[in-house]
Amino acid sequence: MNIEFFAADEDLLQIAHWLSEVDGLMLFERYSRPDQPNRWFSTAEEIAEILLAPGQGLGAWLEATGARPTITEIVFNPETQHRFAAKGRMELTSPSLITIRRDADQRGALGTTNAACWTEKGAKQRSIIPTESLDQIDWKALRSFMGRFRRMVIKNSPAKLRSFPIMENAFNALRTGRITLWAWATPNTYPSPHITLVQEHLIAQS
Repeated sequence: MNIEFFAADEDLLQIAHWLSEVDGLMLFERYSRPDQPNRWFSTAEEIAEILLAPGQGLGAWLEATGARPTITEIVFNPETQHRFAAKGRMELTSPSLITIRRDADQRGALGTTNAACWTEKGAKQRSIIPTESLDQIDWKALRSFMGRFRRMVIKNSPAKLRSFPIMENAFNALRTGRITLWAWATPNTYPSPHITLVQEHLIAQS
């Protein structure tokens, strides 16, 4: 399952508040800092700090899905150890893990934010996780959460670039010329034949 959209800093703060209020949702660094344990987050401000860091990657795990995350130690190769002055880092993994990550800006244009996780079919076809472990996951709970996340993003997106929702603060910055959006290897400005307004928002504002 994959949700890709455009979000300005203020939009990501809104998402952080929403995530912090979901019952049973644990939020953490998927990859720790060198030679440090993974950090866990509870406040919207802590969550937003990670979301705002391009490429950082926020890990999310819903208790109802099962398959509690486990820690894997990653040992750097000698060159990387020298560069970071560290031996390695820790990774938290689970077949029901959700990763939320903002792409780095390109040529000054805002990159997309992406929320992704395995589907049951995809995990059984392409992952190396034993089938008996995958059968213990509540895939319905995972689909339900991702559906709620998608609806929250769409509800707060007055426009879309092709199929990618553009959240409210990102769209306001786009239409006033303060930002461009990076997609399909090019910066996109407004107006554009590829950007459409969402009818539901027009009705709500009329």
